[in-house]
Amino acid sequence: MNGRILNKDDRCRPYYTPGILLSGITGPTGPTGPVGPATISVGTTTTLPAGTEASVVNSGTDENVVLDFSIPAGPTGETPTLTIGTVTTGTPGGEASASITGTSPNFVLNLTIPQGPTGPAA
Repeated sequence: MNGRILNKDDRCRPYYTPGILLSGITGPTGPTGPVGPATISVGTTTTLPAGTEASVVNSGTDENVVLDFSIPAGPTGETPTLTIGTVTTGTPGGEASASITGTSPNFVLNLTIPQGPTGPAA
């Protein structure tokens, strides 16, 4: 559609002119919308059985919203095991370190512990 001058009968018709910014006639101000809630707070959070549907319910009023959440539990995971792997004596004054290897649910803890200073002669 080519750009054109609008008249009073063209108020609702679309118009477009490339490179030229046009604006339509400003209409009257609409009515004031409803007042929103005065407060929004969290009420209870309940864990539901796995596989059920989550929900949120307003247990308050329209003016003072209190949201109660019901959230399903996730699936039960495997119980991990942790065994001690290698324990290495590090250099005196060095840093202690630990690493975990293995794959879930079987983990292995490997440690490096620095050698302590030599004690006094007995």
